[in-house]
Amino acid sequence: MCQQTDLELIEKIRSGSEPAAKETLVEKYLPMVRHIVRNQNTPSADFEDFLQEGAVGLLKAIDQYDYLRYRIKFSTFAYICILRRIYNKIKQNYTKKALFEANSLSLNYSVDAASRQLIHSVAATGEEPFVYVERDWMAHQLNAVLKAYLSPLEYDVVLRIIWGYSLGEIQQDLKLPAKVIDNARTRSRLKLKKVIMEYGSLLSPKIPLKTRKRHDLTLALCREA
Repeated sequence: MCQQTDLELIEKIRSGSEPAAKETLVEKYLPMVRHIVRNQNTPSADFEDFLQEGAVGLLKAIDQYDYLRYRIKFSTFAYICILRRIYNKIKQNYTKKALFEANSLSLNYSVDAASRQLIHSVAATGEEPFVYVERDWMAHQLNAVLKAYLSPLEYDVVLRIIWGYSLGEIQQDLKLPAKVIDNARTRSRLKLKKVIMEYGSLLSPKIPLKTRKRHDLTLALCREA
């Protein structure tokens, strides 16, 4: 990859003399993003999520690259930024999975010396066991809808809003500017409102969970970064 061409494109991006320069540079390095994601042996179901994370890393590389400061080729700098972003996502997913498994208990788990099981404690609350099944289904259904209709960034933001995070805490956790977080929150609200208007509820079983992904998402992130 030609360093001189990259420097010329970056100069045009910084000066604003050629609006399409950033799009050209992003398209040039997207194959690198795909290559890095494939080499991490990520689950095929999560490939697109990691691809989006890599694209965000590429955008950050474009914004932060300074040849006089780093003294390395842009391609090398971009590779490092993309890889770091993907590693952080892998670490985040692993942490979530570990916490989930650590806090998950079987209903047959013994809760006292008399071998009284957790399912007995559940039954003692007076609620039907099916109530718990319904709650679990609702949580899974909501999560599936969010993943289907929101971009990975929007999904991460909405998830943290549900968890009770403040805007500042989300910004710190995702390591993104407040404007990017706020824009993602606004887009999410509009998308989910549209789903509710059409289907009456985010829990409607009629909501299709296979949606066409936006091909211009990377460029949209590019303009917001």
